[in-house]
Amino acid sequence: MKNNYYLSAIITLFIFLTSCSSSDSNDANTPSDMVSSKTWKIESKMLSPTINYGGVEIDDIMILEPEETRNYSFEFKSDGTFVQRDATGVSIFESTWSLNSDNTLLSFGEPIVYNYPVVGEMGFSTIDIISISSSKMVGTIESTFGEDDYELTITFI
Repeated sequence: MKNNYYLSAIITLFIFLTSCSSSDSNDANTPSDMVSSKTWKIESKMLSPTINYGGVEIDDIMILEPEETRNYSFEFKSDGTFVQRDATGVSIFESTWSLNSDNTLLSFGEPIVYNYPVVGEMGFSTIDIISISSSKMVGTIESTFGEDDYELTITFI
């Protein structure tokens, strides 16, 4: 009877120790791994405070972008390179990317530049990260236009 107890304990311990591999731990899904795990699209670019454009209050400036720009994709490769593609998959911009040590700042080697009506060219080389998961990345960019300070919250999906 005593032998059965020890045998059961050994088998249970063996199953427990062999069923968990190091790839099952949460450390395998670092923020950097999550960023480079997929090709991203921008879901929204929420602006605060809103702007008045032609009598219309605008809070998501993606509506000011042409359809083609709204369909850009963004690939953050694990080797630290970054590729922005148009809707047909053609590379239109390449740079480098990195996350800082506490995963709160996404930096680009060269600024990403967009052209907006009224504002003109607007570029950014860093995004303050709010959250990163394998399906969504949210960050903010601070910007000034005229005398007004704005915060742009970009959501990648």
